[in-house]
Amino acid sequence: MSSVRTALLQSLIERYLLLALALASNIALARLLTPEEIGIYSVSLAILGVAQVFRDFGIGSYLIQSRELDEEKTGTAFAISLLLGTLLFATLFLVAPIVSKYYGDKRITDTIRICAINFIALPFSTVPMAVLRRELQFKKTMHASIIGGATGALTSTGLAWAGVGVNSLALGAMLGNLALVGALAIAAPKRCFPKPKLTYWRAVLAFGGQTSLTGAITSISMDMNDLVVGKTLGFQPVAILSRAQGLMNMFNRDLMAAIRNVALPAFAETHRKGTDLGRPYAHAVALVTVFGWPFHALIAIYSLEVLHLLYGVQWLSAAPLVPLFSLAGAVTAVNALTPNLLTAIGRVDLTTRVEVLVQTIRMALIAGAAVIFRSIEACAIAFMLSSVIAAPVFGWVRERALGGGGQALRQGLAKSAVVTLACATPALIHVSLVGWGHQQPIAVWAWLSVCALGALAALAASHLVGHPLEQEPHILKLKSRLRGGLARRGPEQGHQ
Repeated sequence: MSSVRTALLQSLIERYLLLALALASNIALARLLTPEEIGIYSVSLAILGVAQVFRDFGIGSYLIQSRELDEEKTGTAFAISLLLGTLLFATLFLVAPIVSKYYGDKRITDTIRICAINFIALPFSTVPMAVLRRELQFKKTMHASIIGGATGALTSTGLAWAGVGVNSLALGAMLGNLALVGALAIAAPKRCFPKPKLTYWRAVLAFGGQTSLTGAITSISMDMNDLVVGKTLGFQPVAILSRAQGLMNMFNRDLMAAIRNVALPAFAETHRKGTDLGRPYAHAVALVTVFGWPFHALIAIYSLEVLHLLYGVQWLSAAPLVPLFSLAGAVTAVNALTPNLLTAIGRVDLTTRVEVLVQTIRMALIAGAAVIFRSIEACAIAFMLSSVIAAPVFGWVRERALGGGGQALRQGLAKSAVVTLACATPALIHVSLVGWGHQQPIAVWAWLSVCALGALAALAASHLVGHPLEQEPHILKLKSRLRGGLARRGPEQGHQ
């Protein structure tokens, strides 16, 4: 368990550093590029997102959840990844002009073709990243990812400053991935770079077929805002909608990626040992929500201020959409680890079924909202409703797979709710005094001070309700040090 916590800490450090790099880059890019240019890139990424799912093909998850791993399996994974990557690169290169014509902007052609180069480079990182994560060697993945992230962020920002425009983002992503491959070639052991083989191609295709179907549908539904709104309303509304959703993604996608990277191998190892997963899963969800729910609450309350601080005045029109995405993010956080759990126990079939159902509903709602109401507000509401609908479906599947652990999960969620209420109360009082309809952002020092007060209230509430966070070794060690420091200060003050 200590190795899992160490891996999680390293994975979180990696994700926080990457998020800091991305934030710094986005703050600059939001001022160097126009909303239209960012909208073009968002649409291009949405097109590439589906291809990316098939490029990955669940190969990383296959290697992590395998009971035994040898050179034959890693070689097969690398061969299939390389074949798929080459095929997808050629396909995207050829269809880019067609996509560009559909959306009525020639710039999309170059953007897609530049990004498509990643499909040739990424197979050389898929196997080493999966093997290192399976073995919980997150220190090595952290160093490689940071090198890749820093290269991409610096390249994108520098090229945007030089006036390259929308392709600065595409070139930054490409060079960042090449840097990641180079860093892994240095850091990862030789066994992470096997010779291409096709020994286990049937097993890989059987596993990858289900995960790719799930991933493709999920990718399309999550990017439906970009795909549909880009066609019906234009690139600028796409950028505004994506900016609001991006605040939700800071936790649900960016920070949760660090947790998922550890959760899958940890759950898989626990399952291989024959240990019940009910309580470990409930504990993990409690930790996710005790951080995720306050995050979503605060960015919903201070949406205008957060957008102004991070991205500037030209993005303030996204503020009314942020609470809708925040509610969706808070609901999604409850089941964020369910797909990892199901994959770890070998029930990827359940993941496929539930994802096909809920993501189809999401696509229908968002597409209907865009076509019928023709407003980004309607699309945001549709996204939120789809998340609310998905929650009980994921919950039912999880209960069916685990066969227990529901009471521990509900207790943890109740305690996280108390902590969230304590954290959000100072902010709610503050904004109600200022006025809920205020048009100008509150001073940075004022709302950040209130957030700090909310964090202190959350810590107190966590202690009072006995949240599972309080039993984490790092928290217990911190408490012990604080008690020791106070105990030493007491006699010193008495002596004086």
